[in-house]
Amino acid sequence: MNDCWALPVIIFLLTGASYAGQYRSQLPQMVLIGIGKPGIVIPQVRGLFDGLEEAGYIDGKNLTVHHLRSESAAELGDRLKELVRQKVDVIVASSASETTIAQQVTRETPIVFAPSIDPVRMGFVKSRSRPDTNLTGLSYTRNQSDNGKQLAVFKEIVPGLRRVTLFYDARPGIGTPESIRASVRRVAQPLNIQLSEHPVTSSADAVKVLQPMSKGAIDGAFLICTAVFRGIKPLADTAAQMGVPLFGCTASQVADEGALMTYTPDIYLLGYRGAWYVDRILKGAKPDQLPVEAPSQLQLVINLKNAKAIGLKIPPERLILADRVFQ
Repeated sequence: MNDCWALPVIIFLLTGASYAGQYRSQLPQMVLIGIGKPGIVIPQVRGLFDGLEEAGYIDGKNLTVHHLRSESAAELGDRLKELVRQKVDVIVASSASETTIAQQVTRETPIVFAPSIDPVRMGFVKSRSRPDTNLTGLSYTRNQSDNGKQLAVFKEIVPGLRRVTLFYDARPGIGTPESIRASVRRVAQPLNIQLSEHPVTSSADAVKVLQPMSKGAIDGAFLICTAVFRGIKPLADTAAQMGVPLFGCTASQVADEGALMTYTPDIYLLGYRGAWYVDRILKGAKPDQLPVEAPSQLQLVINLKNAKAIGLKIPPERLILADRVFQ
């Protein structure tokens, strides 16, 4: 769910110079906000800027991009307020967490989420077909059952899954809603999966939960994916040392960070499609005129090297169903 956010082509340095202020005012203004540590790039951001480039947007030539990045939600909100006061044209939020921050800052400036987990239940839009707010964009899930479906697929790949440690985002105001956790519980019960739920405010918190456990104490670790789980290698390393399968949030976390598998949309493509929303808004469309789009399918991605490292043999009849397999 890595490259570096600091892509030179898209960085715009904010200065107090009158010339810079005058120059900025002549170009459309886009703000991209992200929670997390510097040095971690997320696929949807890469997709967003590839999409913007293909649409003909060049930072500094026909678009000014303000890149706001902070580990603190409060700091991110304060910095965004300053830019909104300067009249920006569109805000792009790279997950539900950032969307919540943007929504708290402005009810007028167009906001594109790329993507957000269940934007209706999160309260960002009235409905997918008619947003009826200043927000629109891409949904991370197709419907309210997708989070539970992820757990069901996890069990298909790890048939011995019984005792599962579930981690969810508990950051005040921007964490995982109870309704989403409930959808996972409803699936767990008929599958005879015992969930042990742990609220965390960082992936480091999840590491602290796993470390004291003895080997064999649990059969798997499952994440309800949000921005709090960006950069999970320390968590994946801890799980691997315990021989515990870890459900990841993106294909890159499976390929590069040590997660066993994921069953999620192609996050890069969601970001890429987000560029279309930005383009439409910059050309005069209102967010409530642009229906929210949902992914057409989820992709099953498995890493066989990670499976071997924890002593897991994935049934061939299930492995053949994978969209991507890393050896």
